[in-house]
Amino acid sequence: MFFNYPLEVAIIALVSAQIIKFFAFYILYKKWVPSLLFSTGGMPSSHSAFVTALALALALTEGITSPLFAISFVLAGVVIHDAIGVRREAGKHATVLNQMAQEINIIVKEYGKGKDKDSRVVETKLKELLGHEPIEALSGILFGAFVVLVTYFFIL
Repeated sequence: MFFNYPLEVAIIALVSAQIIKFFAFYILYKKWVPSLLFSTGGMPSSHSAFVTALALALALTEGITSPLFAISFVLAGVVIHDAIGVRREAGKHATVLNQMAQEINIIVKEYGKGKDKDSRVVETKLKELLGHEPIEALSGILFGAFVVLVTYFFIL
């Protein structure tokens, strides 16, 4: 590690989780979707991996009584709770709203014949993959811990 082990290992966990997500999608669906490298949601949770790696790296380097570990532990709790709570619910809402918009567009096309056939009421689709299922967050937590333990015991 070059200058800041906790920061570096957290970034490694984040980037690695995003790459795993990208290739896992390809293996499952046989489709390249480069935008997955920069997206939220999915398995494993890169946010969970990121904050877990940071907290565990600080626990190993500074000790669990360190104020830095305490701050990172609380941050990790908030981020993970948000991922499986608020953001997950927002994704569910987006799914319902997108379905409603699609149905409204069908109704407008059906009953608006002769007026403006190509008009749509709703043009943009809301992003649905925002949060995580608990298993996705747990896999991110375990992955983040794995990255820290491997780098701490085998590289440092």
